[in-house]
Amino acid sequence: MHDPRRPPRIQPTEWIPHFRSEDEDASPFHAWCFLIGFILFPLWWVASFCPIPKTRHVGGTDTEKAVPLDDPQIEHDAKTWRTRCRIMSVISFLTYIPFIILVAIFVPHHT
Repeated sequence: MHDPRRPPRIQPTEWIPHFRSEDEDASPFHAWCFLIGFILFPLWWVASFCPIPKTRHVGGTDTEKAVPLDDPQIEHDAKTWRTRCRIMSVISFLTYIPFIILVAIFVPHHT
C-alpha cells in the first residue's frame, strides 16, 4: 500500500511533449515552447525565464510530516524543460545571431 505522506517516485522527463490524457497531465508550458522554439527560436528565451509551478505541501515545513498536495513530477518536468530551453537559448544565440549578422553584411544591397 502506498503511504499518502510520501510522494510518488520522480520519473525521468520524456523528450516528447504530450497533451493531457486520462492517465497523466499535459506537458508543461516549457515543453511546448521548446518544441515550437525550433520554428520561432525566441520562445526558448521566453521559456527559460518562465516560473516553475511549485509543489504545495500541507502539514508544516518538516518534510517528514508534510503531505504533498500536487504531483512533484510536474515541478520536476517543468524544471527539466526550462533547463533544456536555457541550453537551446544559448545555442540559438551562438548560431542564429551570427548567421543573421553575416547575411546582413554579405548579401548585396540594391539601393
